[in-house]
Amino acid sequence: MSPLLVTALEEAQALSASRGWSAPSDTTVREAERLLTLVAQEWRAPIVQVQPSGAISLEWEAGAHGWLTLTVEGHGTLEHSAVIEGDEYAQVEGFGDKLPLWGDALLRRLLGFGH
Repeated sequence: MSPLLVTALEEAQALSASRGWSAPSDTTVREAERLLTLVAQEWRAPIVQVQPSGAISLEWEAGAHGWLTLTVEGHGTLEHSAVIEGDEYAQVEGFGDKLPLWGDALLRRLLGFGH
């Protein structure tokens, strides 16, 4: 398992006891691991966080250029939320064995400028 994901899960475990957070399902953890593997092939490491709902998000910031969050919840979907060069994006795509087209396009738009 990715060290980034292990760290995020450990932090969330401590918070779930004290704040009533939901733990991510095994399916959500597998989706997050698959997503991390896919993005690690080409992009710099994201910030990985477990959300109070049990969702797992990967986040990238590119200074004034913008930010992007990709989130999995164990339902076979990938949710995007971004602001890139002043344009706002939000969408949900099916997520299988490869990075969905729009998720890939947003990563390229955010991080590809210096790539």
